[in-house]
Parts: sequence; C-alpha cells; structure tokens
Amino acid sequence: MSDPMMPSGGSPPPRRDRRRDVRLVLTGVVAVLLVWFALINLQDVQIHFWLTSAKSPLIVVIVISGVLGVAIALLSRRLAGRRRHPDGDGLGGPGN
Repeated sequence: MSDPMMPSGGSPPPRRDRRRDVRLVLTGVVAVLLVWFALINLQDVQIHFWLTSAKSPLIVVIVISGVLGVAIALLSRRLAGRRRHPDGDGLGGPGN
C-alpha cells in the first residue's frame, strides 16, 4: 500500500525551511506596520538639511527612511559576508 503523503513519483515531499518561513512572516509583518504607520501620518513636516529646509508629507519621509534602512542593512550584511570570506564573493567559498 502506498503512503498518502508521498507524491506519485515516489520521492518524499521537500522539507520546509522554518527559518526562511519565520523570516518571511516577520518581513511581512514589519512591512505592514511600516505602511500602516506611514498612512496614519499624512501631515506635512519641515525637514532640515545641512544648508536648507523643505516641507514634505511625513509619509514620504517615512518611506525614504525605510528604504534607506533596508539599504544599510543589506550593505552591512554583504560587507560582513566579505569579511568572513575575503577570498570569495561572500557566498561561502571560492567560485560560488
């Protein structure tokens, strides 16, 4: 008798990567919170740069800050990978 959990090809179903699933869910939750936070803060704000000032909707400031935060996190992660593997491209070994 065949196992109902086995696909017809006879190989077991692929294992789920729980870490990846948790990261994906957390990323989704953070994205939803960021969008919600931006949408409830629609008033204009004064932004002060080094030499000048500008007025902008707070939602634009929040979105730009979020994008810059993600860019900094990705860049620091990439640089940390290069420090661990100086002879490769940060992916775990030479030639990968």
